[in-house]
Amino acid sequence: MDVTRADIRKLVDRPPTDAPVTSVYLNTDGARFPRPVDYEARLDGLLREVRRAADALPPERREAVHADAEAIARWVRQEFERGDVRGIGVFCSAGEVFETVEVAIGVRNVSRVNDTPYVVPLEALLGRSHHIGLVVIERDKARIVRYRLGRAEEWFGLESDVHGQHGQGGWSQLRYSKNIEHEVLQHYKEAGEILRKAHEDEPFDALLLAGPHAEVIEFSRTLHPYLEKIVHGEPMSLPPAAGLDELKERFRDVEQRLVSGRRAELLGRLAAAQGQAEKAARGIRHVVQAVNEKRIEVLFVVEGAGVPGYRSSTGALALHEEEAAAYGGTVHAVDDLIDEIIEEAVRSGAHIELFRDEVRLDGHPVTALLRF
Repeated sequence: MDVTRADIRKLVDRPPTDAPVTSVYLNTDGARFPRPVDYEARLDGLLREVRRAADALPPERREAVHADAEAIARWVRQEFERGDVRGIGVFCSAGEVFETVEVAIGVRNVSRVNDTPYVVPLEALLGRSHHIGLVVIERDKARIVRYRLGRAEEWFGLESDVHGQHGQGGWSQLRYSKNIEHEVLQHYKEAGEILRKAHEDEPFDALLLAGPHAEVIEFSRTLHPYLEKIVHGEPMSLPPAAGLDELKERFRDVEQRLVSGRRAELLGRLAAAQGQAEKAARGIRHVVQAVNEKRIEVLFVVEGAGVPGYRSSTGALALHEEEAAAYGGTVHAVDDLIDEIIEEAVRSGAHIELFRDEVRLDGHPVTALLRF
């Protein structure tokens, strides 16, 4: 599966069955684990944790999780081909691998056994990744490269029949100059239309332009307004035949600036909402109330933070058992209330921002900006 908001939500919305779901994330980065046996040793440790978690379950569910562990081990060792993949996620239930994720950036080694797939690492990936397009434009050529989740790919190449110049300089014939200008303009429009359709199918978070400065400026004037809004920075200077490895370095720099800029803007909104309960929720108790009311627009979470809690069969979450009981229905304990909050926020279409410490959240493990 791809790592998009729609795909993550689809995974979270998978109907629960009598068997638990085993989720395993494994770092397969060749720089850290040169040989398959190196990351397979980490996998064995994760699967031992899975089996220990199964020991506390009723017999049928325990057997299902043990079957999951065998199926995941088999998939990684026999079906997975590393290539440029640096991180994988494997989701299994009743001994059947029903979904996998393979990305070109590393992930944290972690395993979970729950009624639903564990998606927090996917949200972490999404939070620090962007879909970026690059157009290298010339008067008769266009090269479109897409970057997402650590991978850069040549998406489209275009060469147009634009007349050239005399070897001595000057246009082939002066009377053709207007025709040549028209040909160049049509080339720019064709490249822009291809780009617009690509953005329509899978929206870009940012668009980079590169090429001779004058030609980039002329091309930018032909862009659809939707594309104009996402053009990032000034035209880039690139070698005509820049390789994908060189381009990935440029993409990573831009991506980091985009992440930093987005977080600064959201944290600024959070700071501005200080003391305004209708605009922000701070701390687990207030965030739980907001998630039960489906009011969360942006959820800020400290990655790895966890606290036990409760869920009512009505779907409501609570910090204490008696609070969950007040919602009606039967009540059962949940190992990690914050994971449950994240999943409910994903279901309601909220944006998730994960941080590595509590400093920027004023010491709270979770806070949120509210919709209304």
